[in-house]
Order: sequence, then C-alpha cells, then structure tokens
Amino acid sequence: MPRTPSAEATPQNQPAYRAAEAARILALPSATVRAWCFGQPDRFKAVIEPADSAARLLSFTNLCELHVLAAMRRRHRVSLPVVRRALDYVGGHMNVRRPLVDREFRTNGIALFVHEAGELLNVSEGGQRALQEDFEAALARIDFGETGQPVALFPYTRLGHAQQDMPRSVVVDPTRSFGRPVISGAFVRTEVVEDRFRAGDTIGQMAADYDVPASVIEEALRFERLRAA
Repeated sequence: MPRTPSAEATPQNQPAYRAAEAARILALPSATVRAWCFGQPDRFKAVIEPADSAARLLSFTNLCELHVLAAMRRRHRVSLPVVRRALDYVGGHMNVRRPLVDREFRTNGIALFVHEAGELLNVSEGGQRALQEDFEAALARIDFGETGQPVALFPYTRLGHAQQDMPRSVVVDPTRSFGRPVISGAFVRTEVVEDRFRAGDTIGQMAADYDVPASVIEEALRFERLRAA
C-alpha cells in the first residue's frame, strides 16, 4: 500500500521563495517579511516558522501566512510583539502549529486572535470588528484543499480598494509555474504579460492569445506594477 506523504513533504511546504520575492508578490517591505519569518538576533523572534531557516527560504504555506498577516498590518499597524503574543495565544488554545492557515482558524481562531490582539492593543469594539473583517477578506483569497491545507493564493492586485470586491485574476499555485504568479485560467506568468506589453503587444491581443477576458490581462499588469512600486 502506498504511503501518504507527510504534510511537510507536499509542494505547499517546499522551500521555494526568497524573502525579497515573497515581499514582491505580496507588495510588502522586504524588511517586514524578513522580520516576521526570521526575526532579528537579540531583538525579537520570528512569528512565522520558515520552511528552511538555514537557507532563509520560504514555502507557499509561508506565503499564505504572510498574506493573512499583511492584511492586518497594512491598516492596523499591529506591532510584531503583539502579533506573536496573539498567535501564541491562538496556537495554544487550538493546539495547532500554524494557526493562520489551519482550518479551525477560519471558524474559531480569528475571533480568538482578534480578542487577544484587541486586549493587548486596547482598541475599541469597532476596531476589533474591522480587524476581523480584514482577516476574513484575506482568508477569502486563499483556496484550501480537502485536507485543509492552502492550495492556491490570489494575491491582491491593487491596494487601497475594497478588498472583498477585488477580482481573483492572478493566482499563485505551488503546482504550476514553480509557484510563481500566473493569470487565472491560462496559467501564464504575469511577468510574461508585462514583458509582452512593454514590447508593444496590446491588452486585446494578449486576451485573444490566452483566451481570457481583457480585464484579466489588465489586472495582471496592475499586479506587476504593484510589485515594482
């Protein structure tokens, strides 16, 4: 009988991204990604367990964890110590290693995290409600498989817009294109779309070539410009 691979052996958990690349995909400062994943000696511990700390490489699962935390960080500016304490609190209550991408976090864990972070930050009930909404919007952009593991991430293509209404035109899937961002449906790397546009190809031409709506090509170009900002 074939053996079922462990969770750590799946494509989702293989070391695949440098911190700088993860930062570009998620439109985060590289310093933030490094601090959250690797900490700083004699200053603070990391809050995310990297796939390969020795080689300083991150996995797709790490990318999803960063995506969820980034949703909170962008609007609420929650400090690293508060994040760590709240995650420790949630992980202890749920008895899970990676609470941010655990199935139960989507039902009970968010409320636990928001409560603990809210207490530490002394924010109002309205502030806690906004924090929970940001978590839920971020998690809605992750597809989870039958085992509960994240299998696809639809990163934000714009910042400062209504997150729940943003199209899912760009996807990161660890089983396609070596886990690099591609356009949904055609699975062509967004960097290829950007290169073709710079070379003179029109949005309409590329939409016809890849058999996708022009709006998907437009979002891919927005995503690449966001990464370059």
